[in-house]
Amino acid sequence: MKLLQTLAIAAMSLTAFGSQAASSYLFDNPENHTYLGARVSLDIASAANGGGQYSNGAGFSVGAVYNIPVYRNLYVEPGLSLFYNTVGTSLWDEFDPDAAEEEGVDPALYQIDGSIRNFGFRIPLLVGYHFDFTEDLKVHVFTGPQLNLSLVSRYHQDAVRVPGYEEGEWSTSLFGTKGFKHADLQWAFGAGLEYGRYYLGLSGAVGITDMKSASGVLDRDLRRNQFTISLGYNF
Repeated sequence: MKLLQTLAIAAMSLTAFGSQAASSYLFDNPENHTYLGARVSLDIASAANGGGQYSNGAGFSVGAVYNIPVYRNLYVEPGLSLFYNTVGTSLWDEFDPDAAEEEGVDPALYQIDGSIRNFGFRIPLLVGYHFDFTEDLKVHVFTGPQLNLSLVSRYHQDAVRVPGYEEGEWSTSLFGTKGFKHADLQWAFGAGLEYGRYYLGLSGAVGITDMKSASGVLDRDLRRNQFTISLGYNF
């Protein structure tokens, strides 16, 4: 009987100790260490201030992050990735009344569709915190600035086919006098789930500075907002 009581007390003590250890790991895991992580992401870009002239566009990014513990489960995480983003465009034009009369068509409005296609480097500098529920299961929350350095940005206009008028598709660089910036800044925030070495994240980014000023064929300023789904592996 005494042996059973002793075993029961030992079991309860071990359970309490394990529970206390798990609770302490939740906010302060002593096994925290620096690591390199690979990330691939699906991006959905949208315009913060373009009105009806811009629409959502899909893209992707591929890169890496370096996670650096700071205090307990608090960390900083710089990163570097290559990205390709698109933003849809929609413009309206109308037939010149004289030309319309010659063509025998009404001087009505017609829509011109196209897209902005942007390629470059993305550099986030995030501050985050992870909650360690088990040895393998962690939940991250994070926020911080990210800088987009654009190498290529082109406007692509789709072919126009309306009664009495046709124009083939064409494209042009948006740098120079057409208003596109080589750098724009966003503020990112999000959450992630880490299981073992695998990572799944959902994040958003709000445009702080314009990626394009009003000029040329696209006469509205454009700030880039972004929604991202990320998959990763931590080494």
